[in-house]
Amino acid sequence: MFKLSNVENKVELELSVEGYQFPESPKDDWCIIKVIVKQDEDTFEAEDPALETTELLSILEWFRCLSERRLPRYARLCFTEPCLEFEFLACTDSSVRISIHLSYELKPNFDLKQFGQRPSEWGVVFELDESEFNKVISGVESALVKCPVRG
Repeated sequence: MFKLSNVENKVELELSVEGYQFPESPKDDWCIIKVIVKQDEDTFEAEDPALETTELLSILEWFRCLSERRLPRYARLCFTEPCLEFEFLACTDSSVRISIHLSYELKPNFDLKQFGQRPSEWGVVFELDESEFNKVISGVESALVKCPVRG
């Protein structure tokens, strides 16, 4: 789907859609999400059926709104499975600041180090410009081609 580096370029986060949870079931809309997080020498990798295909559509719309400097319907985008969230933080003429929160099955097993602190939750801050928005949007569109809504 997409790969981002946080505002300090110290944390890399990669999200991808690996396929349906039950590919043989025509009514299954749950997607296996793969998360890879790298920070310094630490690496975390996990897969979980964390998103439905309809939620991929919500992610696509959310990022499209922000890329056009329009406020999305919700500043914080949450899903049925609470292990992944997106949050709008701020906007300038050249970029949009968001946070991606990881918890439960997708929470890395090492402490986040960001802005010289160790926050209690795993919310990584990213600064997105036009080229990064294009990568994210095309990545989500590709995920929807791979796993279209079918239920």
